[in-house]
Amino acid sequence: MTRWVVLVAATLVAISACEQPFTPRTGIATQDDPTTDAFVAVSAGREHTCGLTTDGSAFCWGSNEFGQLGAVSDDASCLREGRPIPCRRTPGAVAGNLKFQTIRAGGDHTCALALDYHVYCWGDNLFGEIGEPSVRSSASPIAPRSGDTFVDLALGGAHTCAIRTDGVVFCWGSNEAGQLGNGTVGTGAAVPTVIQSNQRFSSIAAGDNRTCARIADGSAFCWGSTWVARQQETEVLRPQSVPSRIQSPVFKALSVGTSTTCGVALDNHGYCWEANPTGAFGDGTTIGSNAPRLVGGSLDLVSISTGTVQTCAIGDTGFAYCWGGNNLGQLGVSPAITTSRCGVALMACSKVPIRVSGWRLFAQIAAGQGNHVCGLTIGGSVYCWGAGALGQRGDGRTSNEWSPTRVRSPSNP
Repeated sequence: MTRWVVLVAATLVAISACEQPFTPRTGIATQDDPTTDAFVAVSAGREHTCGLTTDGSAFCWGSNEFGQLGAVSDDASCLREGRPIPCRRTPGAVAGNLKFQTIRAGGDHTCALALDYHVYCWGDNLFGEIGEPSVRSSASPIAPRSGDTFVDLALGGAHTCAIRTDGVVFCWGSNEAGQLGNGTVGTGAAVPTVIQSNQRFSSIAAGDNRTCARIADGSAFCWGSTWVARQQETEVLRPQSVPSRIQSPVFKALSVGTSTTCGVALDNHGYCWEANPTGAFGDGTTIGSNAPRLVGGSLDLVSISTGTVQTCAIGDTGFAYCWGGNNLGQLGVSPAITTSRCGVALMACSKVPIRVSGWRLFAQIAAGQGNHVCGLTIGGSVYCWGAGALGQRGDGRTSNEWSPTRVRSPSNP
């Protein structure tokens, strides 16, 4: 994990940040599930997913190879390339009986913000991403070595960042691309470390090797892996070790994926930038850009989430839209109807937004660090689609599904 000419083509890994739930525009029919589950938040990681229920309890499902589900799992019935992997195919409670207000799923780790504003993390700690240098991994929540309280947090592939109550950002974990923002590249941090910035931030998002944050006026700053150019089928990236302001527009929401960054501007339009090999910009092209480019479709958006090869968003009507790679059904429609081909693998894709199948209205969407997407309906149910081999869709199966399927209720897994 040290080379810095990166080939971003067919197989990518990412994470997307969770967006806050919203209420659809009035006057829109709100068809929802006949039964209501207890979820109020969802976050999709590389091969696992986590959610919060109304009382602040945390539940996770999917791969548990590094304890990222927050509890010991003896179920090895999931397979990755023929190899058994510990997993849960339905939601399981995180150990410790802690109550949380925010949860984020990263590459192979998970962190959550407790009701008292302290951060707890669990899962893989190879690069120090859970903030406790004495352990290699943890299957139960532990507090990073910091007595501070925080108001927001974001997880990348192997790093974590959080905003302290005074707006100062701390990051820890892998730093191969400068994603810790502390002015160095390569040397990680196993404990929270302050970034090099005098700004005070209000929200934060992180992807595989990149971090972005907003200040109160909506201006965005990013650091870590940064797109330089495209050479034939190769996306060339470089490290950026300190925060750099993104030139216009100003944003009310940000999301960072593997190689694509997106945001919702104050005018409710979506913008994406960085690498674009699978059409994840949604502007009809596969051409990357250093400057934000307008998402097509003339959609008014309330939230956006970009993942590995796909980007998804919620329109102001509550319907979900996705675009980008669709080889595993990540767009919520059959790969057979996405006839474009993107990337060196020529995967099925859509270079413009298409509506996710079904008529459900969503309050939150998470495009994930891997190849699955989950959405929280306005009624409190979670639906997932795309990759499912490790149980990350939470419906009890391990198949890939393009049609959204409902995650089992935590009270009736």
